[in-house]
Amino acid sequence: MFNKETGSATKISFPKGYTVHGIDVSRWQTDVDFSKLKAADLNGDTINFSFAFIKATEGILLEDPTFIDNWESAQKNNIIRGAYHYFLPNADVSLQAKNFISSVKLKSGDLPPVIDVEEKGRLTKKELVKKLKLFIAVIEKQYKVKPILYSNISFIEDYLADDFPDYNFWIAHYYEDELKIEKSVKWLFWQHSDRVSIPGSSSSYDANVFNGSKKDLKKLLIK
Repeated sequence: MFNKETGSATKISFPKGYTVHGIDVSRWQTDVDFSKLKAADLNGDTINFSFAFIKATEGILLEDPTFIDNWESAQKNNIIRGAYHYFLPNADVSLQAKNFISSVKLKSGDLPPVIDVEEKGRLTKKELVKKLKLFIAVIEKQYKVKPILYSNISFIEDYLADDFPDYNFWIAHYYEDELKIEKSVKWLFWQHSDRVSIPGSSSSYDANVFNGSKKDLKKLLIK
């Protein structure tokens, strides 16, 4: 957390070997200042965040109340931005897609859309995969790009890895020195901590690394 007395942020451990860092935000972070996206590692070195994933929608009705402000602020401060939808397995697929598409207008320079899948609800694995593929098809048709799939490492290995071999993943796996996952899983982003703090903010943020260079990240962006 940010220390108001010293004016400094709590230092956390960042995985070694990565040069491109980012955060993700939703309504739970109420005071993010996109002009101050930096943190300190355990050595006291400054980590600059160059991208941000921003929650846009959930299910069939919810648009995150902070989405528009965060989306516009990220662009104004030259932060590479990406929007994500929290997928509810028991909700109507077409209505969920409509909710996201009506809220998110991607532009050149934005990251591909992200689908956050963390629960299977009352569905079997087969049923979950079928509904998710239907949702993905609508998203791909709309944005002309493959979405990125987000989940925690266990859920990916148990429910997603086998059926989505051609998709890139954003993986949540906290407080580890390295990301250990099946080699067949293609991953682009690793959410390695939920304890990062940013100067001037009282909120905690999720910290992420990109599996590549800044040049690689630019290749991934919407043309």
